[in-house]
Amino acid sequence: DGQVRRQLARARENLDAVDVPSETVEQAARLCMQLGTDGLRGELTLIRAARALASLEGRDVASIDDLKRVAPSALRHRLRRDPLDESGSSTRVQRAIDELFGE
Repeated sequence: DGQVRRQLARARENLDAVDVPSETVEQAARLCMQLGTDGLRGELTLIRAARALASLEGRDVASIDDLKRVAPSALRHRLRRDPLDESGSSTRVQRAIDELFGE
């Protein structure tokens, strides 16, 4: 419990030092456009979550891999609902990640 608190405290302290390269920002925007998220908030949320993950793991640069890891939880609630698509929101996000990043 104490170790997790220290890790979170370090992550908070180092968050402002985490850089997001322009390529990562561009890929975040492309993913949000592909998913049809509402407004720019999806992109901002995705970038903030990627920065937080990088900081938590002690890194000073947020990567595209960070985007892919946080996208399902950061974006699933921002998707427009398609009544004809029976797949869950997380599945839709993962499908878009696979298409965009070729996995």
